[in-house]
Amino acid sequence: MATNISKGTKTRVIDVHGHLMGLWTPEIDEKYKKHMPYLAKDAAGHEVLMIRGEPRYSIPHPELMFDPKVIIRELDRTGVDIMALSIMPLFNYDLPLDLGIATSRMQNEAIANAVKAYPDRFVGLATVPLQDPQEAAKELERAMKELSMKGVEIATEVDGKNLDWRELWPFYEKAQELGAFILVHPGHPPGADRMKKYGLWNLVGFPAATSLAIGNIIFGGVLEDFPRLKLCFVHGGGFTPYQIGRLDCGFRVRPDCSQIIKRNPSEYFKYLYFDTITHYRPALEFLIATVGSDRVVVGTDAPFDVADPDPVGTVNQLQSITAAEKERILGITAARILGIEPARKEKYRKTNYGLRE
Repeated sequence: MATNISKGTKTRVIDVHGHLMGLWTPEIDEKYKKHMPYLAKDAAGHEVLMIRGEPRYSIPHPELMFDPKVIIRELDRTGVDIMALSIMPLFNYDLPLDLGIATSRMQNEAIANAVKAYPDRFVGLATVPLQDPQEAAKELERAMKELSMKGVEIATEVDGKNLDWRELWPFYEKAQELGAFILVHPGHPPGADRMKKYGLWNLVGFPAATSLAIGNIIFGGVLEDFPRLKLCFVHGGGFTPYQIGRLDCGFRVRPDCSQIIKRNPSEYFKYLYFDTITHYRPALEFLIATVGSDRVVVGTDAPFDVADPDPVGTVNQLQSITAAEKERILGITAARILGIEPARKEKYRKTNYGLRE
């Protein structure tokens, strides 16, 4: 019997940052083979997930990336009731548009199938071909209206273009119109060629990419034009929450920082959401004190090696917030921005699906 470490929480625990990939065999159509994930054996005979022809060893158990039944067992172990599924950072924004559209649709169908099979455990976040924002808007609308997805995961940049790229405005407009939850996740961090050792492309590069994205979103006026966007930045918002005073200073002293926006950057933080993945209690408490408990939601980054193995414990150990604020972070806020019912645990019975002994 799996141990549910969320015992004691009153609201369903919702993880907004968990990954699932559609899995293809090495024999798939040649035009997709270089761009879609598949399983293979490495030289030692170990099963590994292949991404663009390279093994991804940061996933200790590849089955947690593509098998919904295995993912549900892990959710039970960690005390998570619902996971928002999004693809791992394989956005394919560098592909020709026809391939970008096709691979987005393939991944969206895979996520939608998992949600359809286990509707009380998963909700879906789409991926879209953001290299063409008009087509991205169309795929987002299709995913939300036809596949019942709750939003979209986008990268922190679009094939070298920052998120203040004006061509993105039609996509932002459609996302705001649909009420889409937008999970912003690092893809290829700037300076990655200098971060190959020690996994720094992830440990430093990903938070840096998130920080760059937040800076461009704020200074570029995205929130001026689309104040109802539901943007959530992973990994605790990168470094930005801890350097917000520096952004405010730039607004005061640099003319280019006040060309578009007319308020301190810190004032725009009330429009943003952040997940709990900081791996350090004082940092998470600082984040909550800075942005408010109503702007922070649970994230795990499962199934990667840097995932939070005890997301409920991460929140429950916090000493600077009330029990009501913890409930808000664990599930109430996520339910609101995902557009699902924040049912209390005593009114909610998990479907067994025959997965637990």
